[in-house]
Formats: sequence, structure tokens, C-alpha cells
Amino acid sequence: MKPAFHLKSGTGYNPANSVLLIIAGKRYCSFAVMNYLSKELVEFGFYTSNEEEEDYKKFFDETEVLNTRYYQVAIAYDADETIQVPSAVYKYEDGQLHLDAIYGKNIHATVVSESVPGWNFYNIYRLPTSLQSAASWKFLSGKFWNIYSVLLKNYPNTSGDIMHVDFKTDEFSVLILKQNRVQLAKTFAYSSPEDVLYYLLKTCRQLDLSQQTCTLFLSGLIEKDSAIFRELYKYFIHVEFAPLAGEVKLAEELAAHPEHYFSSISKLAVCVS
Repeated sequence: MKPAFHLKSGTGYNPANSVLLIIAGKRYCSFAVMNYLSKELVEFGFYTSNEEEEDYKKFFDETEVLNTRYYQVAIAYDADETIQVPSAVYKYEDGQLHLDAIYGKNIHATVVSESVPGWNFYNIYRLPTSLQSAASWKFLSGKFWNIYSVLLKNYPNTSGDIMHVDFKTDEFSVLILKQNRVQLAKTFAYSSPEDVLYYLLKTCRQLDLSQQTCTLFLSGLIEKDSAIFRELYKYFIHVEFAPLAGEVKLAEELAAHPEHYFSSISKLAVCVS
């Protein structure tokens, strides 16, 4: 993996009072170090890979910030292949069958299921076995979630319709809430602003979601002066950049950059007790 950017506070930090936060996908990894007492993010990195499947064991072993003992470690998996099953009909043994039916068989993947408190369903998702085994071996005492579970923990009892869109370098994930119910949690690949607009408008039509009333929250690697933002602003009335979650704040060196770069990982921070 190569760094898209890596930001560090000049004041340093004490790992014994810090939390390591990681969001890991098939071809990218973002991480941050947060002072547990002050809730301040003091280091942040976003790394990407052109490989179809990254060697996460090598990446974890060779990245200095990931080789320190922290007070806590929290990891969110950003899985491309995920489904939501109502708790009333959920059966653990059916998870792989559901995923195989939708995405096809994959012998190199590990199936994970987790309940989402307050939402009455299970997230069932598939990870590259290399990622799951490397993370569980490296961070033995870490807490693990699906990224959509993390986002939902930050949207309790939402009354309005919400479309949360998180951008990486060549893909974006979408979480849609309508009338306080999850309608979609999905990742799309893109290569142009038109791709992004096409998928979001098509999703609105399929889910009968109004572009005039829903709020579009943007996070991740998107700029306010970008072509993508300009296209979205033409078609959606309520477009906002996602703020930091909870009491999380940024060290001076990080605060020089837009808050929405750190929005998703700040939501992971809120999950740490």
C-alpha cells in the first residue's frame, strides 16, 4: 500500500493513553490515533493499493504506527459484499448461502455476522480471508465491527431521510436511511463524476427517495471545489459535508484539512468506550 496522505501532530502522544482506530477495505486502509482522554485525533493516514487483494499482514507489520501497544484498538471492516437480514428470520448457518446467492461463491473469503443494536437486523458480510486473519492475529484484543454498523450507531432514531456517501480514491460507499429504516448499504466503483451521479440518481428512483427532501452527507476524499461535488449540488437540494462525531476533535496539524476527511473514523471513535 502507498500513502494518499499521512498527517501527524508535532506534539507526539502517549500510546498508553491512546486509541488506534482502523478502517480496512479490500484495497485501502485508513487509520488514526486518538488521545483517549482529550478525544483528539493526533495522527491520521490513508493508504491505497492497486492490487486486487492487498497483503495486509505485510502492511500491518511494516507500518510503524500500527506496531505500538495502545490502550485500545478498534477496527471497522469496509466490506464490498454485505447484506442485512432482519433479526426475526436470521440464522447464522444461512449467512454464506445468502452471500453466495447474491455475489457468487468465494472460497478465499470469510463470512462474518454481527447484530446491529437498535436496528433489529444483522449485518452479514464477506471479507478477504487474508485481511480477516491478519487483523485478528495482529490486534488480538481489538474490537471489530462492520463500517455500516459503526455508521448506524451514529444515526439513532433518525427522523429525516439520509444518504451518507463516503468517498475513497476509486469507490464510494452509500448508506441510505428512509423513515428511520435502512434501505441500502452498498459500495460502488467509479472513474468519473458522471458515474457517481448515475448511481445515486438511480438509487433514488429505485427507492422512491426525494432529491428535494433527503439530506446528502458527504465524507472522505471529496473536495468542495471538485467536479463530483458540483454535479451532486445540481441535483440534490440538501448537500452537507459530514461533521466530526461526538466529542472528537482534531490536533492542529490535522485541523488544517477539511473535517469530513476524518468523519468516518471519528464515528468509529465514538464506538470506543
